[in-house]
Amino acid sequence: MKLLGVLFIASMAIGSTVMAQNVTPKQVHKLDRKRVKAGVKSGELTKPEVKDIRSDNRELKADVRNAKADDQVTRAEKRNIVKDEAKLSRNIYVKKHNSRTRG
Repeated sequence: MKLLGVLFIASMAIGSTVMAQNVTPKQVHKLDRKRVKAGVKSGELTKPEVKDIRSDNRELKADVRNAKADDQVTRAEKRNIVKDEAKLSRNIYVKKHNSRTRG
C-alpha cells in the first residue's frame, strides 16, 4: 500500500515537471496575476499579502532582467529563476489558503 502511494506521488511529480516545461515565463506571470486578482476579488488575499506578493514578483522580474543583461542566460541563472517562480507560486497559494480574509 505504501509503495503504491509513493509511486503515485512520484508519477505526479514527474508529470507536473513535464507539464511545467511547456509553459513560458510570460504565461506563468500571467497565470499568477490572474490568481492574485481572483484572490483579491474573493477576499482571500488581504492588502498586506498582495503587497508582499507584488514585492516578490518585482524581485523575480529583476532577477530575470539581470540574467538577460549579458544576452545569455546560464543554466544556473535559469535554475534560480525557475526556483524563484515556484517559490512565488507557493507563496500565492499559502497566502490564499490561510485563515485571513479581506474586510
